[in-house]
Amino acid sequence: MEDKKIGFGPTGPSAGLIQLIVLTVAGILLFVYGISVELIVMKIIPATLIMLVALGHLVLLGDNFPFAPPAGKWTPDKSRFAAGVGMTVIWALFTFVILLFMRFIYPRWPVGPLYLWFGVIAFWLTLLYGINWNGWPFKGRLHPWGTMGVSFVIVMAISIIIWNGLTNLDGTPFADSPMNHKGPFNVNWLTGYLVWYIAWFFVFNPVFTTQGWPFRKWGHPGAAVGQTILALILGYIFWSGSLGLGISPTFSFAAVASSIIFWPLVYSWHLQFWGITKYTHFSRAILAFVVVCIITVVWIFILRPILGPAAEAIAAAKLPADINILIIYVNLCIVGPALIAHNAFWLRWPLTLPAPPGTPPPDQAG
Repeated sequence: MEDKKIGFGPTGPSAGLIQLIVLTVAGILLFVYGISVELIVMKIIPATLIMLVALGHLVLLGDNFPFAPPAGKWTPDKSRFAAGVGMTVIWALFTFVILLFMRFIYPRWPVGPLYLWFGVIAFWLTLLYGINWNGWPFKGRLHPWGTMGVSFVIVMAISIIIWNGLTNLDGTPFADSPMNHKGPFNVNWLTGYLVWYIAWFFVFNPVFTTQGWPFRKWGHPGAAVGQTILALILGYIFWSGSLGLGISPTFSFAAVASSIIFWPLVYSWHLQFWGITKYTHFSRAILAFVVVCIITVVWIFILRPILGPAAEAIAAAKLPADINILIIYVNLCIVGPALIAHNAFWLRWPLTLPAPPGTPPPDQAG
């Protein structure tokens, strides 16, 4: 017997495409052209990194408890709208509490570039531990929020150790301040590298693009080890290689790498490997990677003219950003989290609920 359709509009990837278009257009109108570029560059982008850490913990490690599936109490006879409101309120409160703690208790930074540099470290660790490592060894053994709490402590502790022991602020307005720990890695270089690192483990993780190929036979956490090391190496090659070729650093990490993060998420999860689900394992992995590479190029060409006027305003205001920073802003600070929240918290309300949800298993042809 066929499952009852929940929601309005087409089913399957078509609903995901509608979702993508609506959230992209609305996001750019509201959060690029609806507010001042000074606010975007100096306040919103830095604070958004903390928002992403909170979102990653709630979705990946807290399993959307207590209102949305898989750990929440939602069932098909209950309101998706209510679940979405509940989870969004928790997300907002979680983000606000972290920002308040960082602003007034530790490390007492004003909201600005320091949140961006530190936030990228915490964001990288949240995604790596939540997706590739799947909360190992705690997930499934603790209550979802127990796993989330342990993960948050681990992520923030390692982030603080990296920040205090390995980073330097040379070449930034904070170079001569007590906050410059004079570590081996410049924060601007490290930021670009970690975005590239995320891009590659988004390609090889067990959910998106290659769905864990070629490491699936290694089991867990063996596959996570392989994915982590391969992404570390490829991230360094592509980041250092692009700098060596004289490519603009912001184009490399903010336009290209962020789009490689964005499209594995969209194509694999939201569009459910549209057009290639008849293939499995190696064939699907290779085809999905090719599709992601092609769409990444097209996406950058689409965004550049759309974001051009905002980039001109940034240049006129002499702010420390450019059109490539706007691309990463759209990818990872606006549309990406909106898609994740709309799928995970709101279950695509009022659009049709995916059936089945998530990415199709790599061994099953559709």
